[in-house]
Amino acid sequence: MNLIRFRRTLNFLIRVHDLLEDKKEILLLEISKRINETIKLRKEVNEMLKNAYELLNKANVIMGNKKIEIIEPISEYKIEIKKRKIMGISIPAISFSKEKKPISYGISQPTVLLDNFIEIFDKCTPMLLRLAEMEMILIKLLEEVKNTQKRINALEYVLIPRYKSLIAFISSVLEESEREEFVRIKKLKSIWMRRAVHE
Repeated sequence: MNLIRFRRTLNFLIRVHDLLEDKKEILLLEISKRINETIKLRKEVNEMLKNAYELLNKANVIMGNKKIEIIEPISEYKIEIKKRKIMGISIPAISFSKEKKPISYGISQPTVLLDNFIEIFDKCTPMLLRLAEMEMILIKLLEEVKNTQKRINALEYVLIPRYKSLIAFISSVLEESEREEFVRIKKLKSIWMRRAVHE
């Protein structure tokens, strides 16, 4: 009875191991896809920020540091971080709303450079939020791969070999017991046959 139960458990553990391997493969494909998207977006954001800061430096040279420091942002963002699920994994989802504000510098200031800087930076902010979300998702997915691999290793190197050894041991004990029983029955049969002949 124990042997049947152990074999069922072993089959179950092997199925779980296979499912975890499948899950790991799916996670790795998802990570690969998201890494490429993240790298592409990061390059785009870096290029935009580089252009924006070049414009800001030029405006700084023309207008002076003090005048630029008093300029307020033209957009205000309300950011909310929620949770959503991907393949049963809880990941962050960043949502935001943008509120435009009036421009805080006067008409006498040279505005072309600042206008361009503000426009680029305003476009860049949602992209930065998206990039942050994508990077947080990647971290969560990588953690899940690590945890899945730990479970796979526990099954592959501890539990499955343990059950295989246990089943092999019980099987050999049962086989030995069956051989002994067979020899005993054969001896008894031989004794009965001799008695039957003598009677």
